[in-house]
Amino acid sequence: MPFVYVINAQTGQGQMSDGNGKFTIIAGEKDSIIFSFVGYVRLKIAASKLYKGIYKECKVIMTETAYKLNQVVVSDFKLKPYEKDYMKRVIKNSKTTTINAIQSPISALYMQFSQKGREQRKLAAIFEEIFIQEEVAKKFNAETLRKLTGDETIDFERFRKYCFYLSNDYIITHDGYELYSRVMDCYYRWKEEKR
Repeated sequence: MPFVYVINAQTGQGQMSDGNGKFTIIAGEKDSIIFSFVGYVRLKIAASKLYKGIYKECKVIMTETAYKLNQVVVSDFKLKPYEKDYMKRVIKNSKTTTINAIQSPISALYMQFSQKGREQRKLAAIFEEIFIQEEVAKKFNAETLRKLTGDETIDFERFRKYCFYLSNDYIITHDGYELYSRVMDCYYRWKEEKR
């Protein structure tokens, strides 16, 4: 499976599997490896059970979780510190700087035009969007909207689409009165139009 978190539990170092589900990780025989993917049971396997010698492959099979859930409203999500560190490293490594291009032009060209480089940039864009959503959720979320307006029945997603000028950039760059007065202006128009 692509983009599975593969983390050495002892060192906290790791990576994500590539687009083909392949990964490489450095671990001692006494270490444990964590495999984590949304919708699948999290695995923790002793590295000694995975070790197959130098350059040998092993197959890890993950089991899909089966939950029957009622409707859920998600207001916030938390990333673990090792996930954030990994995401920041991917974002940093995806940016080719002029200094890197001068010091190692072949590596810079490889990262710019190879499939791995493209995958890394796509993954970095996804991670940047996750960080933006996290910053937005700290300032403005469904709970904040309900407390501010006193309207417990308001649909947060529909409200965000209706108030198109409450962009992620606006929410991140504005605080306090500026942000919440604009939210309330939009809410009053929302109520006038009986949304």
